[in-house]
Amino acid sequence: MKENDSFEKRKVDHIRLSLDEKSQAQGSGLEDIELVHEALPSFNLSDVSIQCSFNKEISLSSPVFISSMTAGHPGSQKINEALASLSEKRHILMGVGSQRRQLEQESAVQEWENIRNKYPGALLMGNIGISELISTPTDRILNLMKSIQAIGFIVHLNPLQEALQPEGNPQFAGALQALEALKYKSSIPIIIKEVGCGMSEFTLKKLNQLGIDVIDVSGKGGTHWGRIEGFRNPINSVKSNAAITFADWGQSTLKSMMNAMNIDMKAELWASGGVRTGLDVVKLLAMGAKKVGIAQGFLKAYFETESFESLESYLDQVEFEMRIAMFCCGAQNLDQLTERRVWQWKRN
Repeated sequence: MKENDSFEKRKVDHIRLSLDEKSQAQGSGLEDIELVHEALPSFNLSDVSIQCSFNKEISLSSPVFISSMTAGHPGSQKINEALASLSEKRHILMGVGSQRRQLEQESAVQEWENIRNKYPGALLMGNIGISELISTPTDRILNLMKSIQAIGFIVHLNPLQEALQPEGNPQFAGALQALEALKYKSSIPIIIKEVGCGMSEFTLKKLNQLGIDVIDVSGKGGTHWGRIEGFRNPINSVKSNAAITFADWGQSTLKSMMNAMNIDMKAELWASGGVRTGLDVVKLLAMGAKKVGIAQGFLKAYFETESFESLESYLDQVEFEMRIAMFCCGAQNLDQLTERRVWQWKRN
């Protein structure tokens, strides 16, 4: 199989398998906490505001962002056009799929150039894996940012996925130095995220010391890339068997958030991993996350009708649930969610 065909097949497999419930890890941990009910709010539901900003300059209608999904295969442009249209119309952040293919094939930038030309107001954040960052000159990474006019740049951490992926590249030596070099040269915020296995206190401390702008803990509880890569390997192969062993590997989203709360975070804290509802979003915001990412929810909504309308309906549902949650715990805006402790451990 040609290299381009292999790349495209991998990305198509990723989309197909991420929609399969067998690829979903159970237990983000958010089910173990609840918001404190306020029976007598001092404001109207219509007064609830979920507006916020990015990098202190860009106004956003919501802290919900479209987490990175896909790029570089037949069908991805149609998906990404719909997502970029939602980002532009609703003024929410969108993480693009991995830009790895642009490093290997210059023509791959055409997909994002087409999308950027069609939706100039989309709030795009670039994206590359840590393995590619380590092995690529920093100036080439900066060119990835420029190619899509990114307002932020995501570097994703995925050791388990790389270890189990048939085409994986689990070469992480030099990661901190590569991140430091990128942070030094970048004129836009650098966002470090896991891909669904969460972050320990030790990892968070290392990233915090580098002066990273944003850390997305991306905990276990949603799409599990170890499971996905396991399904992509031949049955009973060493890697497919190992994927079964590691099917529940990772720190839950809740545990990852608790880890972040245990240290003096200089970076802005974001969260994702198993976020399905507006209530999930508000729980994470109440715990200190400034932005909350959703991937599978948007992807499932898109494939209901393969239309922008399904995406917007899903976002409407999430944001309505967010407003209800805030109204019913007496928080009129996002600041009040963190100024007062409105979450507690659920007691049976």
